[in-house]
Amino acid sequence: MLRPHSPMPTFSGTAEISYFINPEYTGKGIGSVMLEYLLSGAREKGLHCILASISSLNEGSVRFHSQHGFSECGRFREAGKKNGKFFDTVWMQKLL
Repeated sequence: MLRPHSPMPTFSGTAEISYFINPEYTGKGIGSVMLEYLLSGAREKGLHCILASISSLNEGSVRFHSQHGFSECGRFREAGKKNGKFFDTVWMQKLL
């Protein structure tokens, strides 16, 4: 899904992207198809900037987004905790 990054009009060209794929389906091209579908919709809506918030524990997702033109633009250190382990929130962006 694409959702507004902020309700303020000055950020109307920016959206956050979210989508999830079960681990057994990764590496089969499904993520690339889903991402392109969402980016195509973003372009149709006239969006300029797409943000992705990714757990640092999900190295595959960080790598996937890098391979698809996203770059890391920020990081919240130890912002979450899963199974007793702190993790960072990695922010990545792609300009359309």
